[in-house]
Amino acid sequence: MVTTQDFQNALNGVYYTLGSYRFLGRDVLAIGDAPTDITSHSVATSHFYDIFRYQILDTNSYIEEIWAYGYWAIDRCARIIKEGASFKEVTKGDLTEVEGCIAQAYAIKALCSFYLTNMFGLPYSEANKTTLGIVNVTEPVPAYSQVSRVSVEQNYSLILDDITKAKEYYAKEGVENVGKQYMNTAAVAALEARVKLYMKNYEGAITAAQEAITLSGGTIVSTKEDYKNMYTTLAVSTEDIFFIAKAEDDYLSANALNTLWNKYGLSINSATIAEYSSNDIRLALLGGTWTGGKMRGITTNNQISNLPVFRLPEMYLIQAEAYAKQSTPDYGKAKEKLLEVAAKRNPDLDDSEIAEDQTIIDVIDKERKLELVQEGHRFFDARRLGKIISVADGSYTNFNIAKFVYPIPSFEVNSGFGVIQTEGWSDNLPR
Repeated sequence: MVTTQDFQNALNGVYYTLGSYRFLGRDVLAIGDAPTDITSHSVATSHFYDIFRYQILDTNSYIEEIWAYGYWAIDRCARIIKEGASFKEVTKGDLTEVEGCIAQAYAIKALCSFYLTNMFGLPYSEANKTTLGIVNVTEPVPAYSQVSRVSVEQNYSLILDDITKAKEYYAKEGVENVGKQYMNTAAVAALEARVKLYMKNYEGAITAAQEAITLSGGTIVSTKEDYKNMYTTLAVSTEDIFFIAKAEDDYLSANALNTLWNKYGLSINSATIAEYSSNDIRLALLGGTWTGGKMRGITTNNQISNLPVFRLPEMYLIQAEAYAKQSTPDYGKAKEKLLEVAAKRNPDLDDSEIAEDQTIIDVIDKERKLELVQEGHRFFDARRLGKIISVADGSYTNFNIAKFVYPIPSFEVNSGFGVIQTEGWSDNLPR
């Protein structure tokens, strides 16, 4: 007989998979920064150097890990959801505990699907939405089953459906919210805001981001000390919405995102650092001699930090971009939301220099780049925004990153269970 504890145990397994270094514990966040215009690589080690240099094969281990662990997390969520649908415990307390697990399972399933879609499919647009994305999973897939990739539009449709179901389960009577190290109600809204921004559903993004802001109950810090503490301690910060939690005695060595940024060769390049104002509080971590930046670790263990997935500043910047790009732009609102972040980070900011016209879009884009650095956003932002960028320390210039997708891992394609390779994916590598 299945018990409520079985559901909690299963959900713990999902979070373990999600936070593994093979997914959000390192690989996904690293791949969101390493192959972009904001990074350098010293070749101190070979870790992520092939990704940085776009020396990519369909046997790349990082790509294999992200695909496998993303789908393992999705499958485990699907099993919780399916089993929960037929759960018949007697007491209401038991049922609400299970419904809380189902809410989180739907949310994590949507989150993983979103990352996989944006790695292995083209960025969402009218032109791209009919192209191949990933395999949609609506229920557990039996072993040796035939599956197939569906369109990017179908992937996004399922992601939004899972977000809606997560909200519905959280709204059930007696279901309790969870902490910021879990996919809580604010995190579900934050995911919806990010998804709708990527879809250019600007009105929807504004509404969802406001829901996340309200539910999080947080504030944005404005001092160097508070900013440093967000990344150099394991305390929950006022900006956190959802993060991958670490423990002080986690010694992950080569498998830590911190190690990659601290001594394995990856760093934010000097051109990006130069874009910060000299008194910007973010330079408390990013300025001077490079020591890992945000990922320098805590005082007693430089291998670990809580790894941010959703933070409050992103929500304000989503709103700023959406107000500036909606069908009838509201540049005044866009500026207001931008300043919620920019004015608190840069005490020297002269907001009179920010015009309330379409030029504010470039200011918002720059602020996203500077605020979300090292948090795995730049690759996905550059693609959805159609940026033409220089990558691999300037080895490749004028790279149209929006045309690039990662290959489906060869082990999946060669398994014979129906997943086909993206035709011509290597034609869009930088040259």
